[in-house]
Amino acid sequence: MSDPKIPSRCLPGLLLAAGLLAAGAAQAERVGAYHAYLTPEGWAQRGRVAPTEAAAGSVLYYGGSVIGNVKLVSVMWGANVRSTTVSGIPGFSAALVNSSYVDQMAEYDTFLRAVDGRRGTKQHIQRGSYLGQVQITPANTSKSLSNADVVAELTGQIAAGVLPPQDPDTLYMVYFPADTSVTIDGLRSCTHFGAYHFASKTKRMRPDNILFSVEPDCGYSFNTITFIAAHEFVEAVTDAIPTPGSNPAYPQAWNTSNGYEVADLCSNSGSLMTATATYSVSQFYRNTTAACSTGNYTSP
Repeated sequence: MSDPKIPSRCLPGLLLAAGLLAAGAAQAERVGAYHAYLTPEGWAQRGRVAPTEAAAGSVLYYGGSVIGNVKLVSVMWGANVRSTTVSGIPGFSAALVNSSYVDQMAEYDTFLRAVDGRRGTKQHIQRGSYLGQVQITPANTSKSLSNADVVAELTGQIAAGVLPPQDPDTLYMVYFPADTSVTIDGLRSCTHFGAYHFASKTKRMRPDNILFSVEPDCGYSFNTITFIAAHEFVEAVTDAIPTPGSNPAYPQAWNTSNGYEVADLCSNSGSLMTATATYSVSQFYRNTTAACSTGNYTSP
């Protein structure tokens, strides 16, 4: 693997395997009603610093849903997504959902009562399936999109049958061309964040909720793209419906008491290995060990 090519204005915090260089200090932060992977500029705008593993404490359950049997769809936003992303993401996605990476998330099942005493959703996190990659032809041709634009486009593409049907286990991971930006809550992709995950409805659990992540093209290497995508994947699986601010509450699932999800506390990477490829993925915090995951992962 080669060193990641990361623009200085958009440095996610990671340490790639096999001796790669640490790339900077950015982690994820709760902003509005979604969950963003902030750049240093994004942290500065919020007047906060990145969390650390040492400050983690326990990850708590707030009563919301996880994604028990994830069905992953990779979505290419139009015909101009970078060719290495288009060609590389299917193999990565198929490996991700059927791996020991997912096995370690099983401790975040929901067969328990939440911190407020409500009953859990009784979901077991286990390996899922990859439904494939779809290149959509967006009805919205703007190069500057809001989160509402993304939700509207996904809703329309699902209704038209272009994308697989939505259900509570389906996660759409949306990859964008370099010339297209997404803005949410005053933050702009690549300037303030490298990715985020979200739900189309955040006030309560609903069967028609669309679960998705936004993965802009910030000029990163493919290693860094998969690292950030894995970060959003593990957090979407363990906290399907992000809620506003730094005070987590239902319908949120697993968070620290100050609103960080399981990958926020871990900046190091591991390797996800198949018989023919190796991908960089984010480590994530584990309650059972009171530390970040440390192993490399295999698929299948």
